[in-house]
Formats: sequence, C-alpha cells, structure tokens
Amino acid sequence: MNLSYLDFLERLRILELEKALELIRLEKPDSRTFLEIGAGSGWQAKKLSERGNSVEAIDIKESDYLEHRIWPVRDYDGKHIPFPDDHFDVVFSSNVLEHIPHIIEFQKEIQRVLKPDGIAVHLLPSGSWRFWTTMTYYPFWVRFVIRRILSKLFSEKSPPLSGRAENSPETFTTRPLGIRNVLRGLVPHRHGEFGNTLTEIYYFSRTRWVKVFQNTGWKIRNYSTNKLFYSGYQLFGASISTETRGILSTLFGGSCHIFLLSKNDHLKSYVESGNADSGYTA
Repeated sequence: MNLSYLDFLERLRILELEKALELIRLEKPDSRTFLEIGAGSGWQAKKLSERGNSVEAIDIKESDYLEHRIWPVRDYDGKHIPFPDDHFDVVFSSNVLEHIPHIIEFQKEIQRVLKPDGIAVHLLPSGSWRFWTTMTYYPFWVRFVIRRILSKLFSEKSPPLSGRAENSPETFTTRPLGIRNVLRGLVPHRHGEFGNTLTEIYYFSRTRWVKVFQNTGWKIRNYSTNKLFYSGYQLFGASISTETRGILSTLFGGSCHIFLLSKNDHLKSYVESGNADSGYTA
C-alpha cells in the first residue's frame, strides 16, 4: 500500500487516539465535552466528534498543518485558551506539550478550562522515540543528499522524498545543496523547545514528564505507552505494518507516552508559588 507521509502519520495518530480513549472510558466514561490543544489538521478532533462528543479544537496560526485542515480548528495565541472556566470534561493533546516553551505556566491554563472532575490526556514523545529518531536521521540525511545530487545532475527539479520527518526536515530540504548546508545537516535538530538532541532523551522520558505534571498540581491517574514503535524519520513508512510496529515496541520501546491526569486539590500548585521545577532551562 502506497501511503503518503501525512496519510501514514494520520493512521498512527488515530491508533494512538484509540488507546487514549480506552483510558478515558475506564476513568471517566461519561465524558462528552472535549478540547483538543494543538489540533493540527483536525484528524483526531474529527474522530472524537464522530464518537458523539462535543469537540472544540485549537491551534496556533503558525501550525505546519494549516493547509491540511479537515476540521474547524480555531486559531489562538498559544497562551490563553479561548474558553471559560470549568468548561470541558477532557482536555486532550497529541505530541504538543513538548513544543510549548511556557509549558509550566500553561498547565494552569489547562486546569482553568477543565471541569473540577475533568481529566487531561496528553500523548507525548518518549525518550525511546528521541533515540531512534536520531539513529534514523542519518540514513534519511544520506538519502536526501544523494537524491539532491542526482537531481542536480539529471533534472532541474528535485524529486520529492517519500518520507517527511515529523520534526520538520523541510527546514533543510528546501535549502540550496551547498557545503555549509550539508555540514549543518550532520547534526540532527532537537524536536522540542528545550535541550538538544541528546538531552531530549531525558526530557522526553517518563521520569521527566511525571515530575513536570506532579510539580504543577496534577494527579497522574493512569499511564500507558502507545505500544507502537516508530521514529520521526519514517524511512519505511507503511511498508512496516502497525502490527509489526507493536511487536517492535516490546523490543525498542513505545514511541509515545499516554498520561491521564486530574486536578490535584491536595497539592499546592507550584505554578502559583513560582517554584515549579520543570527541568526546562534555556
């Protein structure tokens, strides 16, 4: 089956959403009002709506998926969620929080729009995903350089890559193929807002995410991985079935955390006291 990168990514995200919904049904089966933060094209918001839920979706205007929207996603400023207090049963995000530089302060905003008995569900990249994304970067980069050289020799137009990296390799694939850009491409870019390629292995670990959530007034009610193995550079894409990726995850680790959280009234919010230790420093 020949799937485009976006089609394959959609398949992975929908599978991850199904796993998240299993946790939601166990914890809060009567949930009906959902907010998706960083909704991108709206794949998951659309799926949530098809399940009979009332769904709102927001994302920043600068989203890479702006032109691919299939659902009415509302633009917002990335800081202030445009909804009243105590409004949603579930606040959901998928591979978004790692891109928010004010992640600590933003937890308070999520808690504000969540009902007192509501839950937050976040899908987040794992340290395993970061490690294997770095490992698969180099075959991707070599293939890209070779194809660009061949395109220069035999064609005026560069052939498209069959895979598109989740952490936006178009930031370098659109550059002129010169020595400087080739050398710059030897070091993989970080995926999130903090640290570097190596330290993100820790920043994306379960231990670090637990610390972030607990220190910002959340109670972790459930945790799972997506039980899928993939990297940011899908060199094989749909040629490896999701069933096989599930088996590989037992060997190489799940590529995504799934956290289910509730407000913790018994913990003083470190956000308000200004003492939150996120570990994220510029």
